[in-house]
Amino acid sequence: MESSFHELLKDAVLDELKKEGYELYVEPSDPPMSRVEWNFYRPDIFGIICNETTFDLLFAECETNPNIERINGKISKIKRWLTFQKRLNESHDFNLVLAIPTGMLRRVNCRLIRKIWDVWIVSCKGKIVHKMPKIRD
Repeated sequence: MESSFHELLKDAVLDELKKEGYELYVEPSDPPMSRVEWNFYRPDIFGIICNETTFDLLFAECETNPNIERINGKISKIKRWLTFQKRLNESHDFNLVLAIPTGMLRRVNCRLIRKIWDVWIVSCKGKIVHKMPKIRD
């Protein structure tokens, strides 16, 4: 059973992604479209922006008590079990968002995680107080 704070993190991320125009799915067991496939993984939130020229996928994980091992385990599952079909003449993007509570950044603030995940810090009132984009080399 999920904690109320985990639900608060999910609600904050959902609200923000709605503003960005994503079609959203909460904890989908199966991919909602045929161009995306995964096994042995279920994201907290899956978002899609898909039209004639754009194919953007977003996976969000909400961690109330984040640690490097758990986040690396999620990355391992994503790399191993996620596939998606791109089309010619279509811009595409793939993003991973890690939502964590304030005060928890030190637990996941390492280069390995920050190169892969955008980190969103969420207050105890359910507001995103800071968005840290992934590190680009």
